[in-house]
Amino acid sequence: MSVNAEGSTVLTKDLIQCRLNGDKLQPILLDTADPELLAKADQLLTIFRQCTGSRKEELDSMLAPILSDIRPLALGKGLRKLLEDRCEFSNPDELDYPAERQKLLALSACLLNQQLWPSQEDFRQALKQAAGEGNPLLRQGGLYADLPENDSLISFKDLNPRQLLERYNLGQVQALLLGAEYLDLLVDSAEPAKLRRLCKYLRFFRLLCQIKAGTGGSALRLRIDGPASLFDNSRKYGLQLAIFFPAVCTLETWCMKAEVQWKEKKRTLQLDQSSALVCPYHIFSACVPEEIKLFHRHFKETVPDWHIVGETPFLRGENNEIIFPDLSFASDTGEIRHLELFHRYHANRLPARLDWMEKHPEIPLILGVDKTLLRNPELEEQLNNSTWFQQNGFLFRDYPTCEKTRQCLNRNK
Repeated sequence: MSVNAEGSTVLTKDLIQCRLNGDKLQPILLDTADPELLAKADQLLTIFRQCTGSRKEELDSMLAPILSDIRPLALGKGLRKLLEDRCEFSNPDELDYPAERQKLLALSACLLNQQLWPSQEDFRQALKQAAGEGNPLLRQGGLYADLPENDSLISFKDLNPRQLLERYNLGQVQALLLGAEYLDLLVDSAEPAKLRRLCKYLRFFRLLCQIKAGTGGSALRLRIDGPASLFDNSRKYGLQLAIFFPAVCTLETWCMKAEVQWKEKKRTLQLDQSSALVCPYHIFSACVPEEIKLFHRHFKETVPDWHIVGETPFLRGENNEIIFPDLSFASDTGEIRHLELFHRYHANRLPARLDWMEKHPEIPLILGVDKTLLRNPELEEQLNNSTWFQQNGFLFRDYPTCEKTRQCLNRNK
């Protein structure tokens, strides 16, 4: 199980409840207003709140009667995992416990064979002196502190019963997306602020997406490649797609379609706003990756002649494609330029973008390309032969530096 932003959890597939209608897959979503479910969720939450400082074995013992009363059993297990992933448990010392335990037990046997001890306390004091005052195995519960059931609950990130049920519903969908072939989205462009935020999520999680304007009306179509369409790093990419999905649920109107693996067959997953899925990302800044925060801060401190513009616009590309840059910059003279980054997953979209920019040099766009894409000989050759890229692009490793970005911005200033 994996934790995403703001404590929302992507459930594992064995905890998902789904029904099939032909090839269509329908997750069984909970009624988050159901009084009985809310009562069970509240009972589970109460135990976690009360068990701070308790060993995991004690926590398990208190949870068992409530979980045995929740049907189906997979639901109880899923809710429990959601709650456990909001916990911080103590970690044993960096120690070879089996070896140290054997030494201590051997030392104890040796002391017992030496003499008859007047009391247990006298023996304990002699053992402590022989083993060393600071021996972690002599602390309360320290002898078997490496066993999971002896971990102590240090803290629990609380939430209310309804939020727990909402996270379960969302976690099921996210788990299905971990192995998706693609994710198609139809969204309403009449909400520009929310749409920009959605696109920022796409960029933050480095997802491979093509955005196109719909024919008529105000709809936008987003085609996001899934992890099953990639040859490498698909596990990490799948998690990023799952973490991104809650941002879709912030929109007033949306419709999604995905091809996912379920019981070793490809199934179609379709959902829209009527599913009442709730995004847990209440603080958008909490979802911004650390390298982006560092870039913003360092750019502000080290580049005096440019500043990052808060609102990035949509640019028109080829065949109704919409380009959403990663960042926009304004110079001290008022010039505006935009930066689009191509990460390790974006190899198949880069050639078309280079061709487009060669034909339309008037577009104020610069490109940053991850060096891992140079492993493709054809792509490396195209980059080397592109006069436009030599003037308006640069290479980076994992994430651009402020200095390389500044140099590229100033080439045509």
